[in-house]
Amino acid sequence: MKKTYIFTLVSVLILSSCGGNGSKNIEKVVSDSIKSDIPVLNAEKGDIVFVRMDSILNSFDMYHDLRRIYEDDVTKADTEMRTKAESFRKDVADFQEKAEKGLITRSQTEQEQARLLRRQQSLEEEQNKIRNELAEKEIVLLNQIQNAIMIYVNKYNEEKGFSMIISTSGNSTVLYGNPGLDITGDIIKGINEEYIKSR
Repeated sequence: MKKTYIFTLVSVLILSSCGGNGSKNIEKVVSDSIKSDIPVLNAEKGDIVFVRMDSILNSFDMYHDLRRIYEDDVTKADTEMRTKAESFRKDVADFQEKAEKGLITRSQTEQEQARLLRRQQSLEEEQNKIRNELAEKEIVLLNQIQNAIMIYVNKYNEEKGFSMIISTSGNSTVLYGNPGLDITGDIIKGINEEYIKSR
């Protein structure tokens, strides 16, 4: 099985709360992904604020822990399938050698061909099953990460009362805004604290 790390995230985090004055604050929405330092937060209740999702994921301990677990599972599955495939190739080579040297009867040749064909089909089915299981596990892990972020962001916004929280990565088209509306640092600190408590 070809080793693939399909642990990719496509997360768009947009939350709306009950504040109806979003249009007057739209010029405050920011995409400050090249800024490395965390700006001083000067957002007020009712503002539209943003998070840099790539920074959140890169700094979220849960994301790194789950990604490590997933990659270990991929490596383990890959090693197991390579071992089985190598054993199968060896058996095929042994059979071909015996057949070419005339060391087995025609009946034995037919039986062995049928057995090897069944074994090949079984290996392919097992490989597909493992791929499907890994893909399903990846989706579950991504959902766990996104759910943890969303739960914390909702809790955070209950206190702050922002009109909207927008993610500036993924499909975002936001080009500029006030760095003081970047709540990424608060979210990173909060989700990691929550994650440590939940371990």
